[in-house]
Amino acid sequence: MIWKVISSIVIFLMFVFSFAFMIENLPRDPVELKVNYVEPESVEIINYGAVPVFAESLRFNHNFISYFIESDCDEDRRGMMIESLGIFSDEVGIVSFFEGDETSDIKVGCSDEFIELGDNLFAAGEGGPSRIINTSGFKVIEEGKVLLYNGNDCDYPIVALHELGHVFGFSHSDDPKNIMYNTSDCEQRMSEDMVDLMVDLYSIEALADIKIESVDGIVKGRDLDFNISILNEGLLDVVEIDLTIFADGDVVDVVELGEIGIGYGRTLRVENMNMPKSSVDVLEFVVDYGDTLREIRKDNNIVEMIVDSNKT
Repeated sequence: MIWKVISSIVIFLMFVFSFAFMIENLPRDPVELKVNYVEPESVEIINYGAVPVFAESLRFNHNFISYFIESDCDEDRRGMMIESLGIFSDEVGIVSFFEGDETSDIKVGCSDEFIELGDNLFAAGEGGPSRIINTSGFKVIEEGKVLLYNGNDCDYPIVALHELGHVFGFSHSDDPKNIMYNTSDCEQRMSEDMVDLMVDLYSIEALADIKIESVDGIVKGRDLDFNISILNEGLLDVVEIDLTIFADGDVVDVVELGEIGIGYGRTLRVENMNMPKSSVDVLEFVVDYGDTLREIRKDNNIVEMIVDSNKT
């Protein structure tokens, strides 16, 4: 008799368990995820002075910058370029230069041509960033070029210093006494606002900045569908980072993202990711890089999503 009772209890429990399991896994209407907006951290303010720039947040991703002077530059123009690098370094303080090879950050060439600009004006040089990685965070200069033409009547290297200013992103100034004025005068010099801008920009430590650009998704019972875009808007490449998905604080899955270079990103689409339970209130998407990587900002590495049960 006792065995019949035990068997009946076991069968009843199995039925209850099976019924609960069936209810738990019944197909359900999709529920949208809604971003829980978090106020971003304050970031460093960069003050731009009177001298225009080609673009804001434009800089090399290091402060010790290499240069290479081509063999077509005579001793006078080579000397002017080296002197201008020394002046720029002394004025700014936070940036310095060293001579490298053909792969250097700044390449300097020379030409004996006369480039007529009109009204008896001739170009003394050309310069500017020649290769830039453009992100919404920083515009990272990968390479700059300077070309010096014939002629320089000043003891001070105004032409070379002017073109070097272009390499660092400065446009032409309206001030005739500024080194970035569009025609040359021997009394022109770097202005204080130029120096201040360089100090502000290059005081920012060169780090990566991983950002969750966008994320959206739906929950279908215990299944999660989502799309996510992750970008590197910083100054350094990132190696071996992961995306971790949490449901009410519990880890759902970890997705390896691998390396993300400056200005590059990953777009990920996932369907039917199984969650530990069907009733979830909050999902978190977190870019995880362990303890080895520091960043410019950390608040943009996480997005919290509320399961919006009001939308079915």
